[in-house]
Amino acid sequence: MKKGASQDSTEMKQTIVLKDSEVEGNIILPGDLCLFGKISGNVTAKGRVEVKSGAVVTGNISCMELEIGGLVEGNVETCFLIIEENAVLKGDVRVRKLLVRAVEYDIKRLRLERIK
Repeated sequence: MKKGASQDSTEMKQTIVLKDSEVEGNIILPGDLCLFGKISGNVTAKGRVEVKSGAVVTGNISCMELEIGGLVEGNVETCFLIIEENAVLKGDVRVRKLLVRAVEYDIKRLRLERIK
């Protein structure tokens, strides 16, 4: 008996935007996003968002966990933020936990919140 795919299966929880892809408009996801391409619009995800090296988001990001290796131009609201070595983040940041792997960084406005 074959098992069919459903929206609740783990295979359906990650959305991948490939390197040559460009998305215009807001995205709302029930799971994770792995971005290699470009998004012009706001990203809302219930899971993890990975902005890989060379990827670009022009818009706000709201998610549980965010890892930035590329460029984000917009405000960020997340529980856990990882800023990789060559990442660029231009916008206000609201976060509970922060990990910065970059040697040099310039944070303009950061709001750390206590986990309740």
